[in-house]
Amino acid sequence: MKLLCDVLIVGGGPAGLTAGLLLSKNGFFTVILEKNITVGSKQTGFDITEGNRINKILDEIGIKPNKISSISEWFSPNYSFVLDSKIEDFYFKRGSENDSIENILLKKLTKKNVNVLYNTKIDNINIKKKKVTEITIKSDNEKTTITPKYVIGADGAESILRRMLKIESEIFATFKGFGIVLESGKQNIIPHAKIYFDNQIAPAGYIYSGSVDNKSFICIVIDNIFSEIIDLKENLGEFLKQKIKGEIVAKNYFYGIGTTGIHKNPINNLLLVGGAALFYDPFFGYGLNYAIESAYFASKAIKENNLEKYEKYSKDIQKEIKEMFFTRKIWRKADNNFYDKLIRTFNGQYDAKEEDIIRIIELFGEN
Repeated sequence: MKLLCDVLIVGGGPAGLTAGLLLSKNGFFTVILEKNITVGSKQTGFDITEGNRINKILDEIGIKPNKISSISEWFSPNYSFVLDSKIEDFYFKRGSENDSIENILLKKLTKKNVNVLYNTKIDNINIKKKKVTEITIKSDNEKTTITPKYVIGADGAESILRRMLKIESEIFATFKGFGIVLESGKQNIIPHAKIYFDNQIAPAGYIYSGSVDNKSFICIVIDNIFSEIIDLKENLGEFLKQKIKGEIVAKNYFYGIGTTGIHKNPINNLLLVGGAALFYDPFFGYGLNYAIESAYFASKAIKENNLEKYEKYSKDIQKEIKEMFFTRKIWRKADNNFYDKLIRTFNGQYDAKEEDIIRIIELFGEN
């Protein structure tokens, strides 16, 4: 079978679906390839991301976070600090349930201009004169050859498209996360985001937690360089024993991966977005905001037939990520004494000679 389209989007996550929504809404015939039988992961999870850079985009596409909070609480082994910030935390439900961000975006797609193909695998890619001319896919043992004008790569941190096209990449860091969702009879039992730093449990990482309605979530995130010596599930269990008294009833577990870095894209009609573009905050761990924002600007560039505009945006984000990577280098050698110093600094008790601490604090400036 052969199929022509204006835009082929590889990946049906938040980035791919945001791009699909914006493009189909503007009359572009769009095909979205999803490797699974549904959008969203099988297990329900929750994301907390920085909302300032995407709040106007969300208004435009009609998406509301499950919760917005300006307050977060930060813990080291011996100290704590409450941050009330102008930079708001946006909470999003993830997964295959009807009210996940993936399914909300899916329902908003302009159906007459979009075709979502599930259970697909890329079989072959043809390139001529630095452009993708055809992509052949397999689905249910049938082959389909798609001829697109533009291609958006939105297939996540472990992008198959990026690998198949042999796009040169420099990986700065990879993060792995493992979380648990708890259900209770009470609402909002963790009223704002709580972030814990403990080198014994989450080396070069953190544990974050929060609540949306009657569901609470707790997730451990570590730098992949420690993954061989850390069992995420075991360490999360140890943390829960320390922090939660009484019996824990888990609704489900969820897992995620994020990779931050830069890439060189030699394909003229290809735009990489979100995790596929390695757009992932190397310190705070934000990825969903970059996914939505990059999808928005990629769609805008296609709409205006001005891909140079997206190339500039991409280079600006890469510069931002590169400049922030110094924090990851600091974090990799951090111990609990360092975390105590950091939280004490948040509370105004610091030594100006502690250069690493001061550099991290500068990230919290609100311009």
